[in-house]
Amino acid sequence: MKTVLALLIATAMVFASQTDTAPNTKKTAVTKKKTTKAVAAAKPATPVAQPLVIPKDAVPNADGSYAYTDKTGKKWIYNKTPFGVSRMQDMGVAGSSATEPKGQFVKAVESGDSVKFERQSPFGTTKWEKKKTDLTDEERAILQQQHPLPQQPE
Repeated sequence: MKTVLALLIATAMVFASQTDTAPNTKKTAVTKKKTTKAVAAAKPATPVAQPLVIPKDAVPNADGSYAYTDKTGKKWIYNKTPFGVSRMQDMGVAGSSATEPKGQFVKAVESGDSVKFERQSPFGTTKWEKKKTDLTDEERAILQQQHPLPQQPE
């Protein structure tokens, strides 16, 4: 046991003498300071992203968005969101649904005094049924478009 303890103390002293380089640490600390200063001077400052703002000459729209045309002639639409201002390029007409009738994708089937409607959506088929007396103007127009009343000869 005494020999093991003596051996551990001897190895500890050997390692302590090998790692004891106090004069060298001062030199490395000085060179580290010089290299960090050189690296800091060489790195350009990273630009900080500026938050997007609505331009002052943007025109407000009825839906709460803003229309803006930049210097190059691109048209942009700005919206206020809970996360800040968003911007997207204005592509003109807001899709093909503006030129197509609303009832084009709705199928209406009469069954007695009620009408069954079916519409395809991205989430599957939407079905509903209403009495003919409770139809909205849009539903009534869809029904008349798909099932026109026959003309009575006079």
